[in-house]
Amino acid sequence: MVLPKTLVFFDLDGTLLNNKSEVDQEVTVALEKLKENGGVPFIATGRSPLEIQHVLDTTPIESFITLNGQYIMYEGKEIYRSQMPQELLIRLKQAADERGLAVAFYTSDKIRVTHTSEEVESAYNFIHSKRPPVDAEIHLNEEVLMALILTMDTAIDDQLRELFPELSFYRNTPYSIDVITKGNSKATGIQELVKLMNFDTVPTYAFGDGPNDLEMLTHADYSVAMANGIDLVKNTADYITSSHTEGGIVEGLEFYDLIK
Repeated sequence: MVLPKTLVFFDLDGTLLNNKSEVDQEVTVALEKLKENGGVPFIATGRSPLEIQHVLDTTPIESFITLNGQYIMYEGKEIYRSQMPQELLIRLKQAADERGLAVAFYTSDKIRVTHTSEEVESAYNFIHSKRPPVDAEIHLNEEVLMALILTMDTAIDDQLRELFPELSFYRNTPYSIDVITKGNSKATGIQELVKLMNFDTVPTYAFGDGPNDLEMLTHADYSVAMANGIDLVKNTADYITSSHTEGGIVEGLEFYDLIK
């Protein structure tokens, strides 16, 4: 196998996608140039494979790290998945039930919610996705890779962190909290990819804007923060590019001579 010249990881919301959750045409052209130059573009997202299919269909991207590092495909082939312990999922659902909150459970090919609510509708409308079907027992019957707590109450975040030190919680939208096994992240996804594919000598680049991008940006050889990103991300990154709606992706790629 010929080694790629570079590996470039893009967060989606607030980074690769515009405000309509679509990829602008100039970004698609830039991704094509990146591949022509020997680079491999990756989606690196908290979303599931189901929720990024429209991006895969409309861009040259074939590789992704999804569910915050829990599920990885390289050029169309699955290479890694990390299952959440069922006992933790049972306890998590119980804690959510006690607070009247819905939970979304994510497998590699399904999303199910424990019940419907206004916050469930708001959360999926926010990312321009349909509300998932209801199945309150999928975590008992299938391999769950990530969970989502649906709530706008930010006081819940710290409560959950205290209750579940074995889990990591990332609030990435006003309506939801991503939940994965502690110690996993987009960064560990990159580590697994590099190890499994023997990419140790290939330079890595990462673009992001939100809290679940921090570890990825710190881990990558070169990191780019979007101007619309949170301050902590911008303070962490090697380079701050323009916003996701003002050509930031193209600017960042050009800054590092990944495209010309």
